[in-house]
Amino acid sequence: MQGVGPGSVLGGRYAVTVRTFEGVNHERWRASDHTLEREVVLVCFAAGSPAAAAALDAARRAAGVEDPRLVRVLDVGSDQGVGFIVEEPLTGAATMADLLGSGGLPAEEVRRLVGEAASALDKARQRGLHHLALTPDAVLRMADGAVKVRGIATDAALIDAESVSGEQASRLDSIGLVKLIYAGLTARWPAPSGTDDRESDTRGSTGPGAGIGAAGGREAVSLDAAPTIVGGVAPPSEIAVGVPNDLDLICRLTLNDDRGPLSPGDLALQIAPWSPTQPSNDGGSGIGLSQARAKATPHRQLPALPRRRRAAASETTAGATTGASSGAPAGGAPTAGATHGTDASAQSAAHPAQAGGAAAPGSDPTEAGAQGTVAQAGEDDPSETGAQKGMAAAGAAASAAAGVAGAIGDRVGSFARAAADKASAKAAERRAAHALDDDGVEDIHLDEALDEAPATRLEPPVPLPGFGGDTAEAPSKAASRVALAIVAVLVLVSLAIGINNVMKIGQSDPPAPGQTVTLTASGPKPTPTTTSQPSTTAPTTTTPPPAPVTITGGTVLDPEGIESDGKVKLAYDGDPATVWASRWYGSATYNGKKDGIGVVLDLDRSVVLTGVDLVLPAKQDVTVYAATKASIDGAQKIGSVTGQDGTVKLKVPDDLKAATKLIVWVTKAAPAEAPNHYRAQISEVTVR
Repeated sequence: MQGVGPGSVLGGRYAVTVRTFEGVNHERWRASDHTLEREVVLVCFAAGSPAAAAALDAARRAAGVEDPRLVRVLDVGSDQGVGFIVEEPLTGAATMADLLGSGGLPAEEVRRLVGEAASALDKARQRGLHHLALTPDAVLRMADGAVKVRGIATDAALIDAESVSGEQASRLDSIGLVKLIYAGLTARWPAPSGTDDRESDTRGSTGPGAGIGAAGGREAVSLDAAPTIVGGVAPPSEIAVGVPNDLDLICRLTLNDDRGPLSPGDLALQIAPWSPTQPSNDGGSGIGLSQARAKATPHRQLPALPRRRRAAASETTAGATTGASSGAPAGGAPTAGATHGTDASAQSAAHPAQAGGAAAPGSDPTEAGAQGTVAQAGEDDPSETGAQKGMAAAGAAASAAAGVAGAIGDRVGSFARAAADKASAKAAERRAAHALDDDGVEDIHLDEALDEAPATRLEPPVPLPGFGGDTAEAPSKAASRVALAIVAVLVLVSLAIGINNVMKIGQSDPPAPGQTVTLTASGPKPTPTTTSQPSTTAPTTTTPPPAPVTITGGTVLDPEGIESDGKVKLAYDGDPATVWASRWYGSATYNGKKDGIGVVLDLDRSVVLTGVDLVLPAKQDVTVYAATKASIDGAQKIGSVTGQDGTVKLKVPDDLKAATKLIVWVTKAAPAEAPNHYRAQISEVTVR
């Protein structure tokens, strides 16, 4: 670009620094705005080119669209024969092409990226603006996961794209978005036959595979071309694994059959919903991995000490014995005997804080010394040989034992001396049991190197004061007799109560006698007689309510087979605010190609239904069937409504038989979001 380079100043305020992109007709540069003291991005092109005026006008119109997902245009101008568009900086952003450098992205992240881009382009479409030059470099993901689309209207002007009508432009943008879905899933660009594998296919075609923009422009795409088959490109599911059915179907219908969405908003509705946040990683690319997890190191276990030298063992054992007998403190200087061992063992015994970390104030220095010894034995210095490691570990163990014995020698001197003597004896036994090899090195296990003194029986603890004497005083005979008498009385009382209760088992109170009146011939004086009247009240039984019927899944019932099952769950998710909707048609009777569209809902068991409730977001004609297969042929009709919306309750016929499926069949669709747009729509289905 003539007149643009590091240090150039455009418009009297934008100091150019670094070029970030070089295209056929334009370049992208980082720059510093001296007036507002901020970083910006400059899109530079020749002011005298045929596309310059159209690009500047498109940038001015794009600046009026308010949407956080569209890159903001801050300024436009011309200076020194260079036209420039000033955009907001995208620090830390990665283009979709960058994300696909190591392979395809997860399907849900592709759905999120393209869904956000489609929503942004639909917002621009409402203002009469279209992109017409969509490539993986036009969609960016910020460091926080936000999605940005740049080049709205301006990229098409810079590549001198041919002017098309608003309806054609919406269709071209929707095809470009479908190509981004294909690229995100497979890391390949679906270029139609007859074009370069890595270049745009903006040749003026609006049929299957036509794509990013109208005729006239060529903009490089850095991805490899997708493999082709008879009739178009290979479906994403034949290239990548884990491709959702709805995304695969949209790619096949749009790129191969010249069908699919007609606008970005239509595509956004078809692939919704998507996650509001990005995934923890991006599949093959590895982008987004947790740094904390990547830097974490595995826990180091205490390694085994396989070998040591006999000479080192003799010297360190002698040092341990000398230290124990002299009673040197653990934190003091090493004894004379200990200095005959290795340097590592002497330093470990003399300075336990260096071997295992400084002891905390108030802590036991012997415990710090022991911890230092274990820490030193577990460390792995690559500069030492195996024999030196064994010598250092054995010396550290023996020196630590000596320090521990000296620290507690004043209190339990006999125990320390016994421990030291036992350690010396065990070391001598090991030396006699293990044979030396040619290098004077013997095998030894970690438990042998760290073998401590054997468990020695300690003296019994001193009795607590205030209890007077070494043994408790025995109770007197009189006190013993009183205690036994009390226990005997309690046992007798408990036995009497138990026998009385056992005798009453199986007995019940007799029924209350009923009274009857008998009349005699001598007079009206009644003579009461008592008879036993058995109870005639039948026991009452409670019939449990029937178990609720649950919808476990569902599919779309479409005679043409072009509808997707991806959003059927919205019809029975328990939320009336979510709506299952079919693709849109030009008439309420589905363009006269079919009698209806519906959903087949799977019940959790074979059951005779008692009622069905529907929530319809718009006025439609709906018929409900109970069936055992996914077809209305042979199904039992439950009921139907005509031109109704809101909550509809259907009464089930008395002769209805058990069924495993419920079919909601929409025979007349409802008006959708635009004129001549009709969709079958169901908010919620409840089964009783």
